[in-house]
Amino acid sequence: MQNWRKTRNYRKVKNPDGSFTYLIKAEDKYVPVSKAVYTVYAQSERQLEYMALDLKRDRILQDADGKAVLDQNGQPIILPEREVSLDKLMVDEWDYPSSAPSPESVVLDRLEIAALHQSLSSLAAEERALIEAMFFEGLTERAYSEQSGIPQKTVNDRKNRILKKLYHLLKK
Repeated sequence: MQNWRKTRNYRKVKNPDGSFTYLIKAEDKYVPVSKAVYTVYAQSERQLEYMALDLKRDRILQDADGKAVLDQNGQPIILPEREVSLDKLMVDEWDYPSSAPSPESVVLDRLEIAALHQSLSSLAAEERALIEAMFFEGLTERAYSEQSGIPQKTVNDRKNRILKKLYHLLKK
């Protein structure tokens, strides 16, 4: 096992049946998590490790033969680095936008979306069609009523009943 793997805070363990258990270290113990949470966490950890190093430095522009290309003053043309490390940004006192989502909020958003998709898939076909039409396609109750031939009051009642059902499914 490589050195960097010993210090990381996440593990993927192969079970005897061939499946995998995904673990993230929290409060000095490994906690099982879903594959989606593990993937987002691992990606953000690797990205932070990557940003901690200056992997790409300023370099000299070269021609096809590998010789330095010179500018009009006879000086080699320098290509600036394409990526900057977190350490360099800290030294240069860069200000980071607070609008960037944190890894935790990305994980929570993905978990909520997954729960919503699972709840929607448990609805009956006509219930799912009504929710998709009103909330994903942007139809009004009146437009859905005209399209489906169902009275508008019935559409309203069904919508409210389905939303309550989704609320209870998501609450679990």
